[in-house]
Amino acid sequence: MRTEIRDLFLTPFGDPINLINQRGRIFILQGGPGTGKTFYLEEAKRLAIASDSLCLHATGFREEHEIPFSAFEQFIHVPGIPDTVRSAVWRLVRRTASATPSGLAPARLLQDLFSALVAAAKHTGMVILIDDAQYLDADSHSCLLYLARRAQSHNITMVVAYPPDAFCDAIGNRLDLLGLPGACLLKATSLRENDVRTLLERGLGAEGATRLAAPVHRISGGNPALAAALVRDLRVAGGIEPETPVPIGDAFRTAYLAGLARHPCLAKTVQALAVLGDDATPARAAQLLESCPHEIAKHIAALECAGLLGEGGFRHPAVPGAVLGMLGAELASLHRRASALLVAEGAPALAVAQHLLAAQERPDVSHVPVLRRAWQQLLVAGQTDRALACLRLADQAELGEEQRAEITAELVHTLVWVNPLAAEPEVGRLLAAARAGRADCRALRLLVAWLLWFGRHDRAREVLVQLVETCDPSHADDGKRALSTLIGCLWPEVLGDPAVRGYFRTAQDSTLATGYGATAIPPSRTAVVHSGRLRRLLSPMAATEWNDDHEAAGRRAASADMDARPFWKLDLAAVMELVQEGETTLADRLCEEKRTRLPADEFPVRHALLAALHGHIRGKLGDPRTASECAQAALALLHEQGWGVAVGLPLSVLISAHTLMGDPSRAAHYLERPVPDEMWDSSFGPLYRIALGCYLLETGRPDMALNEFIACAPKGEDRPADPFGCSCWRAHAAEAYLALGEPEQARRMADAELLQGDRPTDARGRALRILAVVDAPEQRRAHLEEAERTLRGAHSRLPLAQVLAQLSQVDLADGHTRTARARWKEALSLAAACGVPHRLRPPASPLDEPLAPPQPAWAEGGQPTATGPAPRHTTGAGGLTEAEWRVASLAAARRSNRQIAAQLYITVSTVEQHLTRVYRKLSVRRRSDLPGLLGLQSQEGDQTGFVF
Repeated sequence: MRTEIRDLFLTPFGDPINLINQRGRIFILQGGPGTGKTFYLEEAKRLAIASDSLCLHATGFREEHEIPFSAFEQFIHVPGIPDTVRSAVWRLVRRTASATPSGLAPARLLQDLFSALVAAAKHTGMVILIDDAQYLDADSHSCLLYLARRAQSHNITMVVAYPPDAFCDAIGNRLDLLGLPGACLLKATSLRENDVRTLLERGLGAEGATRLAAPVHRISGGNPALAAALVRDLRVAGGIEPETPVPIGDAFRTAYLAGLARHPCLAKTVQALAVLGDDATPARAAQLLESCPHEIAKHIAALECAGLLGEGGFRHPAVPGAVLGMLGAELASLHRRASALLVAEGAPALAVAQHLLAAQERPDVSHVPVLRRAWQQLLVAGQTDRALACLRLADQAELGEEQRAEITAELVHTLVWVNPLAAEPEVGRLLAAARAGRADCRALRLLVAWLLWFGRHDRAREVLVQLVETCDPSHADDGKRALSTLIGCLWPEVLGDPAVRGYFRTAQDSTLATGYGATAIPPSRTAVVHSGRLRRLLSPMAATEWNDDHEAAGRRAASADMDARPFWKLDLAAVMELVQEGETTLADRLCEEKRTRLPADEFPVRHALLAALHGHIRGKLGDPRTASECAQAALALLHEQGWGVAVGLPLSVLISAHTLMGDPSRAAHYLERPVPDEMWDSSFGPLYRIALGCYLLETGRPDMALNEFIACAPKGEDRPADPFGCSCWRAHAAEAYLALGEPEQARRMADAELLQGDRPTDARGRALRILAVVDAPEQRRAHLEEAERTLRGAHSRLPLAQVLAQLSQVDLADGHTRTARARWKEALSLAAACGVPHRLRPPASPLDEPLAPPQPAWAEGGQPTATGPAPRHTTGAGGLTEAEWRVASLAAARRSNRQIAAQLYITVSTVEQHLTRVYRKLSVRRRSDLPGLLGLQSQEGDQTGFVF
């Protein structure tokens, strides 16, 4: 370590010197503020103690420079000082203060002190260290000179530290010491990177030292005290992982602030720079401190030399926070003055707002426009927390009623997309302002949206009527369009209300056309070609292929618009328009693209709503696995209470997805979650009922499922819009009737569904599948082929897989082996892509077709079926339905209930219910009686199924 200390101390000529081995000499240590001269003295003290030398140390303080012997008195408290030395110092301090008002020490007392020091240093040597000697009082300085003149003949080394720019008496004091024989001037220098590596090796080992030497040297600026403190922090933390930024800890902060505490003028400059932050310049710091710019520039140069600053700025981003923490009550005043300074210079609103927020004082009315501009910029940047802070601070100003209503509306506007439930207090204030006639059209639209989100229909209607009476219906804007779409999602009946119909007519007329007419453009292109807005919103990925140069230019413009992030209120409208138009694939791409482009921390509600919509769309496309993932992500982004009535959207997706994936217990878990009563009257009510009905149908309760499907029927003659495709309740009801053994009712419901329009939808495909079962056998192929075309147009993969499986069965029966094989393989591929290969079965049928799809020899893992088709007329077998016949025949073939359920793709509970009815109809008590009654004794093991 002695070689290290030799490298740290240099003469003015650059020669290293070892203090400990230089007995009987006087050293004047020259070190600027923050250069670590105190650190060097501590190192000298450590080395002196390590060499068993007696070390006396003291520090001069500005506040004590008029107290006699204030520095020498510190020797009394040095640990390990001999009693003779302590007594001599005590007598000098006490008797001089009481007997000599002039402050000059009696010669006898000085002689006693020197004799005690010589005796103590005789065998071990002595080192006397004085820091900040420029603040020594006159008595201490006089005593120091007395000892220095005589110490050279004895084993006493003295080190006295001064700053390089000590003026007045300090210069005289330093020259007095320098004039003594044997005195030497030393220079405290910054550490080099190799010196920092040496410190790190001692604390962290060679490997950590090599990796961290450069960043530690950069952060500390070569300041020995800071470097040593940072090494201590790293040692406490146990080092850091590679490629990880070096953090600073308590030791570094303490050393940094201690270095500033010794130099108040420099500390003020650092504090001003920390307050100004990114807007800091020497000129602004001088204005903030009301000081001379030249003086501030000198301070900054000294701080850079000391390693406390680097190129005018801080060397670590955590340092300004530590500096501001030492300001206390003065911090708010500095931020207030900084904001006034930046306003006078015409600085950006964000820079001014930052200081207004930090001051946390009631702003002046003139600051409110600045805070509102900052709110807008922060909102666009997705920094909602800071945006809300700007508005809440502006709300504390002395404002007029109309201006306060505007700020309240902006608070609601922001909170709605962060946490709608948190906006309730502001909504109450805004509602009061609306009733007093102080709310504009934008505020009224916000109120309508929030009230409908939480199902408060009566108040929403009240505000909506006021909106119609207040605002000009001829003015069409995106805000009106977005509100129209949102109302259509939450409470579509209101759009048909005569009192408000005129207001929304313009917005509704600007949406996509509802019919395709005789256009030759394929349906998958209609939304893109007929809507300029959607062309701007969709990226080239979501658009169809355009061939000519004009359309290619449109694609490039769309990409540029997308990169510029279109205004968020258009997201919902664009997606819902595509869903309503049956453009499910484009809606899926638009959702996915918007979710990908959104910053992760921007608008949790926007993320959650887009994720839930994406899950709903993926469910319509027959992809329950992805739908479940999207809905789960949506629920994780927003607490259920914040969802309001819209909680029915992600819950319905999860219930439907897990039901399709063959996990009814998981679906039941989501059914147990509470939903608000107001949800049932919203558009999400039918969506939730359909999911619940599908779950009940899957778990063998078709009667209860039918009740849920029928409850989705629209009330009244005027049918509201169907934003989520809930009109498919008729197709689901037909499936329930079929499961109940009522084919005529199933046919009636299927026919009603086909009358809803000829657009290719999942519901239309389901209805055609039902007709394929209940109509005459010769019409089955025609119905199934039309269902295939419909489902391909709707891009509904899972229902398409089921139809293909049924068509493969028809092809097989007609002897079209190759076509049957191709369709079966495509069905398997689609079902596997959806994650639900077990769903390949047609609906339960009372007729003579098998319940499960055939398992041909080419199917992977396929096993021959144990029984053949049931007889066309089953009256001789107790009037069993086809489903009951299939279950009974497999039971007669000694299959267990679980094996039957797996082969027929139904639940064990459904098998048990079928067997109960079979036993009752056939009047049997055990399974072994079934083969004789069904006439299958000779058939057991003979039915080989379908073999090519």
